[in-house]
Amino acid sequence: MDFSYSEDQSMFLASCERLVRERCSFEARRAVARSAAQDVPPLWGEFAQLGLTSLLVPESAGGLARPLIDGVLVAQALGRGWLLEPFVDGALAAPAALASVPAGAARDEALAAIAAGRSIIVPLPEPQFTNGHVQGVAAHGSYADAVLFAEGDRLCLLPLRGALRRSWRQFDGTAAAQIEGPLQEAVALAQGDAAAAAMRTARDVARVGRIAEGVGLCRTVLDLTAEYLRTRKQFGQPIGRFQALAHRMADLAILDEQAQSLAWAAAMKLGSPAGARALDAAQVMAHRALRAIGQEAIQLHGGIGMTDEYAVSHYVKRLLAIEIEMGDADTALMRFAAAA
Repeated sequence: MDFSYSEDQSMFLASCERLVRERCSFEARRAVARSAAQDVPPLWGEFAQLGLTSLLVPESAGGLARPLIDGVLVAQALGRGWLLEPFVDGALAAPAALASVPAGAARDEALAAIAAGRSIIVPLPEPQFTNGHVQGVAAHGSYADAVLFAEGDRLCLLPLRGALRRSWRQFDGTAAAQIEGPLQEAVALAQGDAAAAAMRTARDVARVGRIAEGVGLCRTVLDLTAEYLRTRKQFGQPIGRFQALAHRMADLAILDEQAQSLAWAAAMKLGSPAGARALDAAQVMAHRALRAIGQEAIQLHGGIGMTDEYAVSHYVKRLLAIEIEMGDADTALMRFAAAA
């Protein structure tokens, strides 16, 4: 099998790598994580200029109509820079769900706004309905322009212009909000099987996108740890020369490679009969890799790895948050085993 990048993939990845290298230093990312939760991340406009918000949007709505694997590769590249922007939710999950429902004025307008970077639309995963209102917690909901949610057998889009929001920064630096808005202002985009399939698409695409993001961030954590082992000395030599530590680093690198391979496989198979099982396998492997790499990185750094001034402590918090966002590992493992 040929795993080399296409010309388009190489172009997107080069742009993302340059953006991460030039604009996503730890100090710059830390400033974003400390800003008001209602502020749109400053790099979101550049994401749109690079075409990252239009990757999964159909050409008829002004998008690039790229396959999911391209979005996964971009998520992995951006993940290396402590991704605080709503790329996975707003540029992968939401447009993938919208693109899967029948064309209509509201659907097409939403997709065009996403592609142009004019609108941030994110899923509302567990909505509750009381007294004619819909409410729930949405990642990046503090500055989103609209949310997608399921109401009965309908897929709905709710603009957030007049919605009530209680916003905050989560422990990993990402923004979130408790949202409440009138249900009568929601626009129904699909119903029945089409609506259920669209929400399932949003969940699956978000899951594989977060796995890829985690793989990318693990690479950065491993790079920082390797650099520390090269510079920290004991007994007159860098501790990275000690065989036991070198073997531990090798094991961690293998875990990250395995998680990457399964994430790519899941992205390429999603939507096929084998897609669900491939995604569960990727999630189980990602849980193991993210947890092991985060914990080992802290231990190998020693006390400095726990300090607020050091990048690894913040990156490991994001790895833990990704684990939570992916869902329960045991449930994914049981689904994988049951489908055998």
